[in-house]
Amino acid sequence: MPRVCSHWRYNRHFVPLTMHCKFPPERPLDPPVLTQHKVFPREVDSIPPIMPGLPAPLTLFASLNILKPRGKVSCLNRGGYNLQEKLGWSLSEYKEVCSFVIHLAHKHLNVQRSWKMQLVPKLQLVFSEAKSHYPVLKEYKDDWVVSDFLRVYLKNSSTRAN
Repeated sequence: MPRVCSHWRYNRHFVPLTMHCKFPPERPLDPPVLTQHKVFPREVDSIPPIMPGLPAPLTLFASLNILKPRGKVSCLNRGGYNLQEKLGWSLSEYKEVCSFVIHLAHKHLNVQRSWKMQLVPKLQLVFSEAKSHYPVLKEYKDDWVVSDFLRVYLKNSSTRAN
């Protein structure tokens, strides 16, 4: 180290700015005694018995319906969604249900008018026929799948007619 100043009798010596810490050696962690090994008997049922005052498990889950996603169908740039992606069906299932809903639209609705101009009883008829032909549509709350198929088709067909 170079000398700081020559007129000092003693050279300055600075202690290095490091800390020396001593850590105790690590010991391996032992798992708790109770969680090491558990043997489950074969006789025990995995389904708990149904209590007389509680609803059955199937009725509890049957009331849960799949909700409509946020946004408008096929308006992807404005926060909407793609119907085929949200349903998660195979392409053949999607096309089959879509073509059946279009067939029902030609049978019961005026396809030269938009969704807002359709009569509610006729829409309800389309919803009920679609659900009776494809029971999977009953899982979706408020018939949003069928209404989305109809909205897209009626929008396109009414603009073509005008």
